[in-house]
Amino acid sequence: MTDEHVIPESLGGRLVVPFLCRKCNSMLGHRAEAAARADPTIRLLVNGLHKEIPTIAQSMLHRQRVVSGGPGGKASGYVKDGDFVVEAKKNNDGSLVQPTSDARRTINTILERKGHDAPFRNEALRRFDEAPENTRVEVAPGLEIVKWQVTGIELALDGPLMDPVVPIKTAYEFLAGHLGTAICEDGPPLNEIRRVLNGGEIDLSQISVERLHAPKSRAFHGIIFEGNHPHTQVQVRFFGKLAFRVHFRRLAVGGPRAQYTHDLAANEESLMQVGDEEKEPNPTVDTDARKNGARGSP
Repeated sequence: MTDEHVIPESLGGRLVVPFLCRKCNSMLGHRAEAAARADPTIRLLVNGLHKEIPTIAQSMLHRQRVVSGGPGGKASGYVKDGDFVVEAKKNNDGSLVQPTSDARRTINTILERKGHDAPFRNEALRRFDEAPENTRVEVAPGLEIVKWQVTGIELALDGPLMDPVVPIKTAYEFLAGHLGTAICEDGPPLNEIRRVLNGGEIDLSQISVERLHAPKSRAFHGIIFEGNHPHTQVQVRFFGKLAFRVHFRRLAVGGPRAQYTHDLAANEESLMQVGDEEKEPNPTVDTDARKNGARGSP
């Protein structure tokens, strides 16, 4: 058995459960991490909370798709070690868009293939290195370059909504704390959850997920077992605002109910037993996203 992060580690999750084998841990972890980081709402929430949670915000931005702006127009790319790296591509007119370091190597390769000797190539690279920004410069006959300046970057918000498997995974693993070794029992309701977590299609008669929005973002994650109404419901909340209510429609879990909260700014966790009167107010339903989730797809 290995420790599995109940809330994806890439979102700052700390709570772990030690009941997954290494293969399932690796498979679920990779799938959940990628699905969580790509959701545009998650990225907007982290960006809005960057002062409270700078470490998570910086980690989320690293290698995430962004769009740059400047005199050369907009260009897609990503952030690496705090710097914008443009996405390499070939335009319809045959020109290339490349990061500066790659472009330097490309120039040398092009001139070498044309039969130019080392002194000629070195002179062309000198012109490239000394070229001012936003100015078209001929570094060799028939070979021009422009080093476009980047004046700002913004998030690329064209990613898919979070795969429902992420909150299903989180809810299932949170229930493991309520059920103990019973989570490993061989029964139809639990087997159905495992089938979905192993890549199976979501059967809405068995499991469904609502995508919800609370009024405002806050620097915390939360999970609460809401009880049986009449089936088991677990609410998972990311960054205070984006929440998912997971319905396990063939499962009923008895005993005390727990609520987990992770204060991301203070990096402090709390776990408490709750009664029906202590449940948090429900967020409002995000109807468009709910329709997406109802198809069992991202």
